[in-house]
Amino acid sequence: MSNEYETIAVEHDGPVATVRVARPESMNAVNTEVLTELADAISTAETDARVVVLTGEGDRAFIGGGDIKEFQGQSGMWFRGEFRDRMADLEDAIESGRVPVIAAVNGIALGGGTEIAMMCDMIVATESAVFGQPEIGLGFIPGAGGTQRLTHLVGYMKAKELILTGRQVAAEEAVDIGLANEVVDDDAFDDRISELATDLANGPPLAQWFAKKAVNQCRADIERGLELEAALGALLFETEDNQEGLTAFIEKRDAEFRGR
Repeated sequence: MSNEYETIAVEHDGPVATVRVARPESMNAVNTEVLTELADAISTAETDARVVVLTGEGDRAFIGGGDIKEFQGQSGMWFRGEFRDRMADLEDAIESGRVPVIAAVNGIALGGGTEIAMMCDMIVATESAVFGQPEIGLGFIPGAGGTQRLTHLVGYMKAKELILTGRQVAAEEAVDIGLANEVVDDDAFDDRISELATDLANGPPLAQWFAKKAVNQCRADIERGLELEAALGALLFETEDNQEGLTAFIEKRDAEFRGR
């Protein structure tokens, strides 16, 4: 793929590569094009970078979630065979890559935003950042690893609370429950990300790579969980409740779920 991307921007500063979702008009929401470009950019960055910083354009959103307009009217087969496969490519680029990836969460990170942040090796958030898995309000479930990674990070009961209610979590609480590593004052955020990225870039690359592999192996059963999540998400795409939830979101009204 060409490095001339349409939806993201890539910057290099010595050994640090910054990959930025550049759709501020859409709160940096991700669609299949964004996911494809992100996976390519992060994989490519590893060839000449020692650390990758993943963030969002502007100061409102890291990744606001999935692009609901792309979801509306789609089938379960589309979700499983197109969207989820593109997300899997991104998962592989981040989690199987050799270099540390920092999620610099500089604003709203809901739905897919939280899920993509959780793929990264560290999450550093601004004080104004917000996390959450609000998919339940669309008649859906987290479909990009949220049911699995969130549970590993915060535990079964807290994960079920956040997923079943769709409750949003401020940055300080995210750190308290183990969803993020650190919260930083908005004014000091860029400096802190630069400091952390530089520290990591100066570390031993082979040891960092092996450490990632070893720690990720603690979630040895995650692949089966991700497959189940994707299958259930595809089934929900075929329900009236899911289509009602998506339509209600776009029309800015409360959804009327009927359980079918």
